[in-house]
This record gives sequence, structure tokens and C-alpha cells, in this order.
Amino acid sequence: MDKFSFYLVTDTHYFDNSYKRSGEAYERRSRTDQKCVAETPAIIDAGFAQLAKDKETDVILIPGDLIYRGEYQSHVGFRERLYRLKEQGKRIYLITARHDYDSGDSFEFEGDKMIPVKGMPREELREFYKDFGFDEAISEHKKTMSYVIQLTHGIRLLALNCDGDLKNFKGIFDDQLEWALNEVKKAHDSGNYIFAMTHYPLLPFSPIMNLVGDAHLTDWEKVATALADAGVDLIFTGHMHAQSVTEYKTENGNTITDVQTGCFVGCPCAYRKITFEDRNTVNIKSYTINDFDYDKGGRTAQEYFKWRFDRMIEVKMHEILPKPAMKAVDKLTVKKIGRLLCFKPDKSVENRLAKDVGIELVRNIFMGDEPYIKGTPMYETMSKMLKRLHPITHIIEKKVKNKNPILADLDTFILSMIGDENQRDNNAVLKINKNNY
Repeated sequence: MDKFSFYLVTDTHYFDNSYKRSGEAYERRSRTDQKCVAETPAIIDAGFAQLAKDKETDVILIPGDLIYRGEYQSHVGFRERLYRLKEQGKRIYLITARHDYDSGDSFEFEGDKMIPVKGMPREELREFYKDFGFDEAISEHKKTMSYVIQLTHGIRLLALNCDGDLKNFKGIFDDQLEWALNEVKKAHDSGNYIFAMTHYPLLPFSPIMNLVGDAHLTDWEKVATALADAGVDLIFTGHMHAQSVTEYKTENGNTITDVQTGCFVGCPCAYRKITFEDRNTVNIKSYTINDFDYDKGGRTAQEYFKWRFDRMIEVKMHEILPKPAMKAVDKLTVKKIGRLLCFKPDKSVENRLAKDVGIELVRNIFMGDEPYIKGTPMYETMSKMLKRLHPITHIIEKKVKNKNPILADLDTFILSMIGDENQRDNNAVLKINKNNY
């Protein structure tokens, strides 16, 4: 296998410039949205310009949620940008996802009104994006808009659409999986390494995501086992707007690694460059958009994305908590929590507002490489707090452990979310199975 690189960009959520995007109706959505919707034309143009500068890497993969909410004109504007990238020498292979077709939620925003706009019928997506993978496919599962591409000599891509039944089932149909496994065998028999791409994460990327049905494929264990045992050891995903690298080992001892990439137009505003260095090694590096042409209120691009994310979490807190409780939370420091629970927090964190700590811990889950590992002041402070709360959490553990075994040890569960010893969610070197091709 020769050295080969590609870029992975996901969840672009483009909202076309022709649509109105101002007023209270837009702000109601924007305040609780991780992605920056009005800003998408500027962000995507800046990000695509960065990709175009790399003249040595010509392949870009995009695993779905191309546009905001199914608007037809958003597809037109996004496809124009893809064609411009093609004109600059890029080969682009994509799949569509649930944000890419009309589900009755296509609007523009003016004042306090949400005005319906023309949506994209799902059945037209394949033809609309035929120049970005479909017409080059060496095999296609037309029912689900899935396909296989020969990316380069010795490497194939298995692009799996996971829209499912367009309702509660977000996964891979049995006949689709059978087709996929047959394509994996054909690839291996012909001396090709093959990896996969799908929109929804194959694997829950954090302990808490095991409990969130929308955070992974509906049938993830079945699909993960089938792919891994067939010899697929690498899959690229999106959807959750988070940076993560997660492994799953089957009972047969085969491993598949899910490389999930964050949203291109909102915190962490990430994209990846993946390089097959040789027959055994894949090098993964993450990047962000350096700047974009928009009024960011004097903030840098990264400060802007962080501000938007933090605002989203704070607004949601205000929606959940009663006003008196929120007023108390607004003034509560880590030191005050320590006094209430009779423990002494580390001096370096004691004056931080508990609200700000909570927001940061949530943000870190999506940014990846959660920094508060054992030995750090925040980890030790959280550990002390959990020990004081254990009489309460132990009662909860007893009640829920049979339903959700992962909650049988709440202390470990919570601490695992604030610190990641592996530190490879953003940059990683992975070993691939050379016996597969």
C-alpha cells in the first residue's frame, strides 16, 4: 500500500445566504444550538479554502448532515461550493443524513416568524450529488444510497447511509449489512484494504453516550461485531459534533475503531487529515478553522466557537432549573460546595463558579482529550466531592444497576467523563490489520 491521505469533514449544516436569518425566531433556535447556522457560509468558505491549500491531498470525505434542515436552496449553495473544490483538484465522496432531506422543518427566519421554504425530497438526493461518489461507485446499495469507492490503489471506502426507517431506527438494514459484508469480502479477495464511513457514530464515544439513544447507531453492537469480524477495523463517523477515537473488541477478539469527528461549523469546529503511512499504520491529525469573515464581536474564531457552545449550555440550564435555583447556582463556587459537603477543594479551583466548571466539563467531552485525569486538581476535587455524596449516590446505584449496569459505580462513571488518560481523541496513530488485504 502506497502512502495515501484524505480529509474528513462532517456536519457542515450549510444554511444558504439567500435565506433570512434574523430576529427572535432565529435567536430562539440559535441560543440552544451548538452549530453556528447564520455563519455557515463564511465558516465553510474559510474551511474549504484551508483544505484547497493542501495540493498533495486530493480526497475529501463528508459523512452527512451537509445542510441545516433540508432546505433545497441550501443544497444548491452547498453543491456549488463542492464543485469549486473539485475545480481545485479535489475528489469528494459523501453520504447524506437526516438533516439533508425535507421532514417538514425547512424554514427561514424573519422577526418572530419561521417562514416555510422549499425542501429537498430524499429521493432526489442521490441524483443531486451524483458527482460526489455515487456515479463513481464500483458497487451500490441503491435502496439506502450506500456505495463502495476505490479511493486509490489498494484502498476502498465503504460508504454506509444509516437513515434507517427515517423514524426511530437509525441503523443498518439486514440486507444492507449483508451487501456491505459481501463488499468487504470482495475487497479483501482482490487485495484491497477497506474502511467504512457512516453518519451516526458506530460506538458510544463516552460512558454517558451509552444512555443516549441518538448518540450511536440503533443496532450498534450487531453492526460493530459484524464489521469487525469481517475484517473492517476502521470507521469514520459524525453526528454528535464531538471529537473521539473509540475502540470495540468482539468476542472473537477482533477490534474496530470509530473515529468520530466534530462539527465543522461549531465548537469544536474540527476536521481531520488521515494518512495511511504504510501497510500497518494510520496517522490521524485534527485541525480547526483559523478565521472566518463574520462579525465575531472582537473574538477570535476559537473564542467565538467556545462562547457559542457555553451560551448553549447556560441557556439550557436556565430552561431546566427554576429561577430561584438558578440564582443560587449563579453564585455558587467550588469552595462553597466544599463547605456544604465538608471537604476542602484544591486552592487552584476553589474560587471558580460551579456553573462555569460544569459548562467546561460538558464542553471538554465534545472537544475530546478530556484533561482532568487522576492527579490533576480538578480530578482530586471532584473525587472528594463524590466521596462525600456517596451515601446518596449509593442509593441511586442500587436502584439503577440492574437496568443500566454502567451506572453501578457512579463515582467511576462521572470521573471517567472528566479525564481521558489516552489523550488521543484529536491526534492518534492507529495500527491496522495488514492481514485483511
